[in-house]
Amino acid sequence: MRARWAALHSSLRAAVRSLQFDLEFHEAKRHHALLAAFSDPGRVIAYLHRHEGDLDEKDRLLGLLVHLAQRRQHRDLATTLLWLGLWPGLDAVYRRRLKYFCDPDELVSELASAFVALVERLNLTNVTRVAATLVRSTERDVMAARKRFWAGAQRIQEGAGQAEAEAAVELTLSTGSVLGLPPSVSDDEETSSLRDWLRAVAGDDAELLIAVAVLEETQREAGTRLGLSHDAARKRFQRALRRVRPHLVRALSQAAASPRV
Repeated sequence: MRARWAALHSSLRAAVRSLQFDLEFHEAKRHHALLAAFSDPGRVIAYLHRHEGDLDEKDRLLGLLVHLAQRRQHRDLATTLLWLGLWPGLDAVYRRRLKYFCDPDELVSELASAFVALVERLNLTNVTRVAATLVRSTERDVMAARKRFWAGAQRIQEGAGQAEAEAAVELTLSTGSVLGLPPSVSDDEETSSLRDWLRAVAGDDAELLIAVAVLEETQREAGTRLGLSHDAARKRFQRALRRVRPHLVRALSQAAASPRV
């Protein structure tokens, strides 16, 4: 399950060991005293991994790497060192959040996109601890993508019509949830409630519905992961969809009829 995540780590490590990377690192050392203290890129990574050490000094080093990445000056060098220097924290995020993704490769893509985008926009003047900010904010941004369960669940009732789809999203955002969830429930509660609601209606096919309608897998991809042929996955998805649709429409109608606070 961790194959692509491990492959990303291996590719970053291989890049650091290349002659081109070493030459660029020594070029950067000529202009930046914080890097001049290290004999090679591996020492930078090892230093950032150590629990002991001056946190303020580590912040200055990480801040320099962010600055270089944003200025496009030694951008690949800086970004790679940030990735590897913060890898233990990012790996913990990956392991902690993997349960929210049926496809581990999707989580890898989300983490990579969120991390790179965060480095690009990070305002260092508002940051107390660079490492904690980058890791925690990457996790926050990745999980923000999981917050729109009902926007995705609307695609389960494909035949219900665009107007009902838009109304469901509006109701979800304004009143909390057509499942009756209170506002600001946790990710675990949202995931559990959606899965339980679908399982009560569609039984074992709830996982297939979530994979296709919420996590945006194709029916073929979901079927392969769940041990089904493409034809079997297609038929089971359509059958489950027919079973879920009237329940979802009824839930939408009841939510629309309820007074809003």
